[in-house]
Amino acid sequence: MRTGALAALALLLSACGAGRPPAPLRGYPILVAAHDSLADALARALRARRLVVWRRPRGAGPPTAALVTFFYRDSTRVRWLAVRLADTRSGAVLAAVSVPWDSLGPSTERRAQALADSIAARLGDSP
Repeated sequence: MRTGALAALALLLSACGAGRPPAPLRGYPILVAAHDSLADALARALRARRLVVWRRPRGAGPPTAALVTFFYRDSTRVRWLAVRLADTRSGAVLAAVSVPWDSLGPSTERRAQALADSIAARLGDSP
């Protein structure tokens, strides 16, 4: 009986940690200041991963990770979307993803989900 109770407790404790944000972002609110359709969808996708997302800057708060996105073309003229999460105090990049725009899917929601999955994979938190 005692062994069964210990196993149940261990299972409960491991399940409690399963919904937590990945370690590098634990305690970091993510600032998604842009207000375009992709930024809005990405904010929702990150919230679905149990990350705290802010849509406007706040002063005197905890360390914050700013989400920065930009497009660029390589020498073959492929259009890439780059996403960076950077600490707003130090500028250190916490996560970086670059993906060919055409590979992200047809809808904004699918693109945002693919980006959130890629960011989580870089942080060691698989979906």
